Amino acid sequence: MSGPAPDGSFGVLVTARLKSARLPGKALLPLAGRPVIGHLIDRMRRLEPSGPVILCTSFLAGDDPLAAFAAAEGIALFRGDPDDVLARLTEAATAHGLATVAAVTADNPWVDPVSLGRQVRAHQAAGNDYTAAEGLPWGAFGYVLSVPAMLRACALKDDAQTEVWGGYFTQTGRFRCAVVPVADPAVRRPGYRLTIDTPEDYRLAQAIAEALGPGATLPAICALLDARPDLAAINAGVEQKPGRPIRLKA
Repeated sequence: MSGPAPDGSFGVLVTARLKSARLPGKALLPLAGRPVIGHLIDRMRRLEPSGPVILCTSFLAGDDPLAAFAAAEGIALFRGDPDDVLARLTEAATAHGLATVAAVTADNPWVDPVSLGRQVRAHQAAGNDYTAAEGLPWGAFGYVLSVPAMLRACALKDDAQTEVWGGYFTQTGRFRCAVVPVADPAVRRPGYRLTIDTPEDYRLAQAIAEALGPGATLPAICALLDARPDLAAINAGVEQKPGRPIRLKA
């Protein structure tokens, strides 16, 4: 892998696959007249700072519909390893000459561009390697990474299964990591689950879109769930799958 461009360029990397044991094809499921991933793309186009939005999927034929979606949306596409997500993201970032990226996943249609923009700015101001958010609903946030740190993490890892890759930054003691707490009390709702990984998650997303429309802001979504605990209960029992333990080279 070659290094990033030296000009500090920024972009958004969207991780997407169509395989899923609990909800197959979830990224392209319809939601208020648009695929789930389309709502995420719409939000990332409003992100400040702005940068190219790059859909990062696999080279497998089963993910060809995602490539077709990227072409129809006019966004960049990168196809790489199906299972080594950290390598795929790193290769996408270097291929596009990026120095800093926001990493989000396609099954999170309600990522908050306001909070993520604040996270990016904090990351760049502090010179961090990895910056997470704290206090948002699950699925409403992304991660901000420096590309040189991504290259170093790829050199450290001894595993080609990196669907969950954050531990390579946070558990090794070799990276400058930070957490940005939520600034707006209207969206500090860590108990709410807004990702789409199960049929229950999808039903909640449909209820939100029906009530608020496709352009719903995160404050409006949180206010809806505050007022309608019956909606929040739809997926309250869903457990987030644990990540695979990290493996480092000797």
